[in-house]
Amino acid sequence: MTKVDVRFNGDKVEAEVADSLLKKSWGLSRKSEGKMLFVFSGERKPAIDMMLVSKPLYLYFMDADRVVVDSYRAEPWGVDPRTWRLYRPCVDSKFLLESFEDLDLREGDKLSFDL
Repeated sequence: MTKVDVRFNGDKVEAEVADSLLKKSWGLSRKSEGKMLFVFSGERKPAIDMMLVSKPLYLYFMDADRVVVDSYRAEPWGVDPRTWRLYRPCVDSKFLLESFEDLDLREGDKLSFDL
C-alpha cells in the first residue's frame, strides 16, 4: 500500500495512493475512515459515485498544479435511486483527494505531495 504525505495550509495528512485499477475503482467504498489520492492520466472531469460508501466523503479536485479547482461534500447512495448522484468537477482536474474528514480546503488552495 503506497502512502503519501499531503501538505496544505500548514497542515499535513497521510493518504493512500490509488495506484491500481482495483483501488481506483473502489476508492474509499466499504471503508469508514481514511484518505485516498487519485492521479488521473490526463486532466479530465471524472465522475465519482458514492455506491457502497457508508458516510459522506469530502472530494477535493485539483488541477495539474495541485490547486483545488472544485470540492464537494458527497452523500452516500440510499436505496432510493433518486438519491444517486455522480460528482464531477466543474473544470478539468488531474488529482482527486477523497477524505471522510472535512479538511477545510477551498478553491484556490494549493496542496503539495511527492509521488
